Amino acid sequence: MSKIPCNPAPGQQSPRKDGFWQKHQQEEMVEAAIHLYGSEAATAAAYCALEAWTERRHSDYGFWFEVFLRLRDRVI
Repeated sequence: MSKIPCNPAPGQQSPRKDGFWQKHQQEEMVEAAIHLYGSEAATAAAYCALEAWTERRHSDYGFWFEVFLRLRDRVI
């Protein structure tokens, strides 16, 4: 499940710093997860959220949790 980049690239702005970009990036990740994982997309996002939580990257956790919520409610 490592095809979705869970960690932002070094020097890249955190997804939670700007509401506009956060929403835009979440939609991109939702589409990428569906493309890569199909019906398992929500599970992939959940793993990214879990990894961020265990590594205490709280802003990344929030981002991935929101992506997970969007995927969980979608019918794929």
